[in-house]
Amino acid sequence: MGLRDLIAETYASLSHNRVRSGLTILGIVVGIASVILMVAIGRGAQSSIETSIQSAGSNLLMVMPGFGGGPGQVRQARGSAESLTVDDAQAIAALPA
Repeated sequence: MGLRDLIAETYASLSHNRVRSGLTILGIVVGIASVILMVAIGRGAQSSIETSIQSAGSNLLMVMPGFGGGPGQVRQARGSAESLTVDDAQAIAALPA
């Protein structure tokens, strides 16, 4: 079976089953388009998140009071401990920018 016979058989098969061939082509096109779209959305979201993180700056410092109790004590909610003082705030303010 030569190349000419294969092309003739392929053409005959596609022309006899036009609806099936059209739906197959449509399915392939929609599948590829959806993959490309999802990758583009993912990269756009990643870029947006990276931009918002970079806009916060590299000199951002977050200080939260920690748990000041010893072993065997009941832990309270995060930030409920009052372990930060005015001296701590002044020491943080004195840090170079």
